Amino acid sequence: MVVLDVDGVLTDGKLYYTSDGSITRAFNVHDGMGIVRALSSGIIVAALSGRDDPSVRRRMDELGVELLGGSDDKLERYEDLLRKHGLKDEEVAYIGDDINDIPVMRRVGVPVAVADARPEVKAIAFYVTHAKGGEGAVREVLDMVLNEKGA
Repeated sequence: MVVLDVDGVLTDGKLYYTSDGSITRAFNVHDGMGIVRALSSGIIVAALSGRDDPSVRRRMDELGVELLGGSDDKLERYEDLLRKHGLKDEEVAYIGDDINDIPVMRRVGVPVAVADARPEVKAIAFYVTHAKGGEGAVREVLDMVLNEKGA
């Protein structure tokens, strides 16, 4: 399973507020294609977010990604994913960018940081992407997983 943070990993970390106060984000289509390829190869892809935002939910629904949002406790949500899918920590990669990702990153088998992640996050990562969050970092990691899998 590959678990993704949303803001700063699937997006560039910027929040855009519209005149009615709603939030919009931009998602990279290359990341989306990587997710679709991974899912079709049997890799579970899930996303964790502290927010439960309609724009994120819509994009994850479009891609078929399980989204656990609306909780600041990412570790609890991560443990829910493990139980649901019957997986162990060593069977999971997590892609993060900020300090709230560290508790999960310390647990997974393959902790990954995006290129523009906080230094504390990069320090515990097994791999740091060449691409920044929202600019193809997810695709970079998923392509490596698919290549390793021979898909």
